[in-house]
Amino acid sequence: MLLYALLGACTPPDDSNTLTVVAHADLQSLDPIVTTVGIVQRHALMVYDVLFARDAQQRPQPQMIETWSMSEDGLVWSFRLREGLLFHDGQPVTARDVVASLRRWGARDPFGRQLLARTIDLAADSDNRFTWRLSEPYGLMLHALSKTGGPIPVIMPERLAQTDPSVPVREVVGSGPFMFSEEEWIPGSKVVYLRNPDYLPRSEPASGAAGGKVVHVDRVEWLNIRDAQSAVFALSGGEIDYLENPAVDFLPMLESAGMIVERKDPLGMQGMMRMNHLHPPFDDPRARRALLFVLDQGEILQAMFGNDSLVRECAAFFTCGSPLASTAGAPEGMGERPERARQLFAEAGYGGEPLVLLHPTDIQYVNIATLVFAQQLERIGVNVDLQAMDFGSMAARRSNRSPPEEGGWHLGMTYWPGGDVSDPVGNLPMHASCGDAWPGWPCDDEHQALIERFPAALMDEERLELSVEIQRSAYELVPYVPMGQWYLPVAYSPRLEGVLEVPGTVVFWNISKSPTAMP
Repeated sequence: MLLYALLGACTPPDDSNTLTVVAHADLQSLDPIVTTVGIVQRHALMVYDVLFARDAQQRPQPQMIETWSMSEDGLVWSFRLREGLLFHDGQPVTARDVVASLRRWGARDPFGRQLLARTIDLAADSDNRFTWRLSEPYGLMLHALSKTGGPIPVIMPERLAQTDPSVPVREVVGSGPFMFSEEEWIPGSKVVYLRNPDYLPRSEPASGAAGGKVVHVDRVEWLNIRDAQSAVFALSGGEIDYLENPAVDFLPMLESAGMIVERKDPLGMQGMMRMNHLHPPFDDPRARRALLFVLDQGEILQAMFGNDSLVRECAAFFTCGSPLASTAGAPEGMGERPERARQLFAEAGYGGEPLVLLHPTDIQYVNIATLVFAQQLERIGVNVDLQAMDFGSMAARRSNRSPPEEGGWHLGMTYWPGGDVSDPVGNLPMHASCGDAWPGWPCDDEHQALIERFPAALMDEERLELSVEIQRSAYELVPYVPMGQWYLPVAYSPRLEGVLEVPGTVVFWNISKSPTAMP
């Protein structure tokens, strides 16, 4: 079929009711609790359901929950599940499943840890009712339960939710709109999801990740096509229906071929250069601060995309465009003071040792950004040891706490959905909880105490004031260096209707596919 695309000829009609997708990364693991990797969280949204979900305006809405209430003092939350909820194995969803799932999620997620630290009791009252009793009010309860970034508070059977939260579950059994076809999963090649015939969507219209999750296709297939040009030709030629993160160079080609190219995420992605706080030189805050003066966001973003409409330089830890965005604490001359960077490296005791920079090569813009950052470091005399791998391997490598010369690492780029890092609790890489922190392991009790205070702020003004204080603290600690934001479009066939705008992620319910041949 690539021949049709290259020649501009009509593609043959596709009468199948299969939605074929090239996602932004390969799915290599399946448990959304043990990892924060974005593709695993998107897998979770396919097969699991959640208690609450956020609509297009980012307001929490009930999903598996029918009714709920909070006591006047904010200490007792009561919930009742919807009727007719079934797991993919045919078993009914009960409040015991919910309680076990929330406890497993709470052991790994920053919101969940805060909630469990304030929990007096979390227990099922009946098959469809449960109560959460707190020792102090938690103003972010529904915000926490509706998050779409990892770890997501998905609901799984009690027998699976009792798995150690640091050990991946061995089965994928959810109650969501799609079922995972394990026998068809080929890591590195293909992931298959089947429509769940027993799923009961909510009656409300779909909005963001909330509302009725109505599935109009029989199958969804994720194909792992990492070559950018091949993926574009596959979409233009009708071999696939949906392409996440198409290479920017090919956007004009896709539009001229009649494909729909749209930005679906108003907050985009926040890039981050993460450093390992356990080992020299980045165990010294002066070395971490040096990166603030050497990392040139403008140069990196231009190299990544070459399109000013898709990028934004941003010094806000809490995502430019969000209510808590601020430049508080950002030093003057970020990315523009190489002499200051050299001085800080020297003060930290750096003597020219090789610094291991993890280099994911399978995501084009991350590959480019890493190469440009390596050049920026080399300009100030840093000895860079680029170590190439795919993004999935990098995600596994960065959990290694060994010294860099023994298989560990010094530096690595990553990125998070802007919506997920737009508040101090959700911004997991900002946390400084030492051994419990996200890989990189920042450690600072005073900084972490500020984050732990945030949920107690019940008024918007109080939250804004505290978020500014937290950002100032972050610029002293430097848990990571912000690399700016980008807003990648998706591209899809005009055969598709009902593609939703969901900040921070993509979903595949609500989409219908016409068999009509493209012109």
